[in-house]
Amino acid sequence: MEQETDKILIRKFIAGNCTPQEQEYIKRLMLQTGGQELFEQVMDEDWQEFKNETPATDQYIQDFQHRLNSRLDDIKPDLVIKRNHFYKYAAIWTVLILGIATYGALQLNSTQTAASIAMLSSHNPNGQRSKITLSDGSVVTLGAGSHLTYPEHFGNSTREISLEGEGFFEITKNPEKPFIIHTGEVQTQVLGTSFKVDAFKGEDVQVAVATGKVRVDRKTENTGRLESIAVLLPGDAVDWNPATGAAIKTKRTIEELTAWQKGKLSFTSMPLKNVVNILERWYNVTIEIRNREAGEYKMNIILDGTQPLKQLMEVLKVTTKTHYKMNGKTITIW
Repeated sequence: MEQETDKILIRKFIAGNCTPQEQEYIKRLMLQTGGQELFEQVMDEDWQEFKNETPATDQYIQDFQHRLNSRLDDIKPDLVIKRNHFYKYAAIWTVLILGIATYGALQLNSTQTAASIAMLSSHNPNGQRSKITLSDGSVVTLGAGSHLTYPEHFGNSTREISLEGEGFFEITKNPEKPFIIHTGEVQTQVLGTSFKVDAFKGEDVQVAVATGKVRVDRKTENTGRLESIAVLLPGDAVDWNPATGAAIKTKRTIEELTAWQKGKLSFTSMPLKNVVNILERWYNVTIEIRNREAGEYKMNIILDGTQPLKQLMEVLKVTTKTHYKMNGKTITIW
C-alpha cells in the first residue's frame, strides 16, 4: 500500500501537482535506497502511453543525455542510476531532474532532511467511507472512491493537503495558519470552517460551504499564479468546469451538506444518469441505463445511503416509472 501511495505521488510530482510537503517527500524519496527503482517502475508503466503522445527524436535524446548526466551529478556524485535505461524518458526526466537538482545540492547533507514531515495517505475504494482526524484536530469525512494525502504534522505557516474525490471538511480555526486543499488545478483555502469538496478526475470541481468563509482559486497554466474562482459563504456553492474554465455559482442548503456526513444523498434537478454514477461509487456496483429518456429524468430527492441498495432502487423505480434487474453487482435499468 505504501509503495502504491508513493507511485501516486511520483505521478503528481511529474505532472507538477504536488503540494510543497509532497514535493519535499518526493525529493527525499529520490535520494533513498529503492526510491530510484520505484521511479523506474512508474516510468515503465507510463512509457507506452507517454511515447505515443510525445515522441522524442534521436537528437533530442542525445542532447538530453548530457543534461541528465550533469543534473544527476549535481544531486549526488556517487548516485547509481541505470542512466541508459532512462534516456527514453527524456521529456519526463527534464521535469523531474530540474525539480530535484537544486534540492539535492542544498539539502542532501542537512540533518533536517531526516526530520522532515512524513506524508500520510488514505484511500477509500468504491463502497467504503472513512473519517480522518488531522494533526490540528480538523476532521475529514472521506467519500467512496476518494484519496486524501496529508502530512503527519503540519508545518509552521500553512496546513496543506491533497484530495482526489469527495470529502466533507470540518476545519479547526487558526487565523495564523490557513488550511489549503489542493485538487488538481484548483485550491480551496480557509481559516476555520466546514464545507464539502467534490473533485473526481474527469469531472467538474464542486465546493459547497456549510459554515464560515471559503476562497476557491485555480492555478493558471502559463504563469502558475492563482486566479480567483469564487469566494463562498454559508449556503454558497460553485461548480467549476476544468475543460472550459467556466464557474457557476449556486445555492445549497446547509442541511443537505451536513446530512451527507450521515449517509444522506440529496439530489436537486440531477439527471438519473448522474445519480446512478454516485450510487455506483457509494455501493461499489455497476448500473446501466438502457432507456435514454429515463437517464435524463431530473431527480429531486433525498436517498438514505445507509439503507440496502435494493431499497433505493425501489424508490427510483417508483419515482422514474422504470424497471430494474439486479444481478450480483450489476444492475440494469430500462
